[in-house]
Amino acid sequence: MSRVKRAAAYAASLGLECHAGHGLGFQTVGPIASIPEIAELNIGHFIIGEAIFSGLDSTVKRMRELIDTARASVLGEIAV
Repeated sequence: MSRVKRAAAYAASLGLECHAGHGLGFQTVGPIASIPEIAELNIGHFIIGEAIFSGLDSTVKRMRELIDTARASVLGEIAV
C-alpha cells in the first residue's frame, strides 16, 4: 500500500490527477479510497459484475458506504 500512496503523492506533486482502478472491490476499495491524492475510483466493472449477484441498487449503496467511510476517516469526519 505504501507504494500506491507514494505514487499518488508523487502524481499530485506533478500536478496530475490520480485515478485508481483494476482490482478494486468491496475488500480493497477502503484503503485506496483513504488516499487523499486519489481523485477518482474506477469501479464500474466491479459494480456491474457484482450487481449480477446482489442487484445494482444494493451493490452501489454498499460501495458508496465503503468509499464514504474511507474518505471520512482521512478527513476526520463522520461518514453519513
